[in-house]
Amino acid sequence: MTTANDDKDRRFRLDVLVTLVQEELVAAGLPVVPGDNPVGVAGAEVQVDVPDLRGVTVDWQEHTVFWDASQEAWAEDPLQEGAECAAFGKLAAAIGEAMAEAMRKILTAAGLEVTGSGNDYAPDQLLVTRRLAPSPWQARRDAKFERQQEVMRAAWQAKHEAECPNHGPDGDR
Repeated sequence: MTTANDDKDRRFRLDVLVTLVQEELVAAGLPVVPGDNPVGVAGAEVQVDVPDLRGVTVDWQEHTVFWDASQEAWAEDPLQEGAECAAFGKLAAAIGEAMAEAMRKILTAAGLEVTGSGNDYAPDQLLVTRRLAPSPWQARRDAKFERQQEVMRAAWQAKHEAECPNHGPDGDR
């Protein structure tokens, strides 16, 4: 049985995972759609899988130019039997499959566990469940930051020892 605190903790960890997934996609050069999904923006949609909290969903959103044209074609052919509707359907499927495969490869190589979401209404949607290993670029960046911090600590320690030579590390005289 899960409690409200368990759900809050899980939600917090998934919000952090959203950020990690977005960082990986942006580092790879892919645009990421902001959380409020503004009109006219294309790119990866990354959000917590609510209400189930199974992980983070990742899907691709085509530009409004594509969706406006496809909606117009479908409105003109309500039974969607014409060649133009078929062409839009084929293109939408190709975009979804290609972007899902690209994002899956990128996220997996970056150390994240990725599966299909199982959403019948979004067949190309991915589900990221956890981070298995740090991404190479993040590991390098974090190691560099740690080295810089160590240099700063050593400099401050040397300055403190020079200014207060009679004080030990515990502040004794």
